[in-house]
Amino acid sequence: MSGQIGVMIGIRRACGEDLPSVLRIEKKSFTRDAWERELFLGYLSQPGRSVFLVAIAEGRIVGYALAFHSKSRAEVDSIAVAPAQRGQGVAVALLKRVVGSLRRRGFGTISLNVRLENEAAIRLYRKLGFQRVRRVNGYYEDGAPAWRMRMSV
Repeated sequence: MSGQIGVMIGIRRACGEDLPSVLRIEKKSFTRDAWERELFLGYLSQPGRSVFLVAIAEGRIVGYALAFHSKSRAEVDSIAVAPAQRGQGVAVALLKRVVGSLRRRGFGTISLNVRLENEAAIRLYRKLGFQRVRRVNGYYEDGAPAWRMRMSV
């Protein structure tokens, strides 16, 4: 798959060996909200209920995306791209692949939450068809609010 400015991006299902790279991207992307290794292990241990993908460019993991679903709901839980690769289509490619995977699993609606001030992420989600549904006060651990966004697929 090719990124927006010509960078070749490969996307595949994540595995345990990917966690050190994923955790580095996580810490650089979400300093105060970074998830711990155990949360990522939970996604890896439930492949029937989760989608955990990594993006690879030039032999390195440059991004990841996570989604989880129950019988009736599908949720994009996290997506992050290494700072040096942002703006090259990695997040778009990951998100399109996650949405496609959830669609194939039978979901017609996908939701996510995003910090109110994360304008870059909000633009990405809107570009791919997500719409703001409502504000969720106190969503983040530090008390910050989030936008609840949803798309129909």
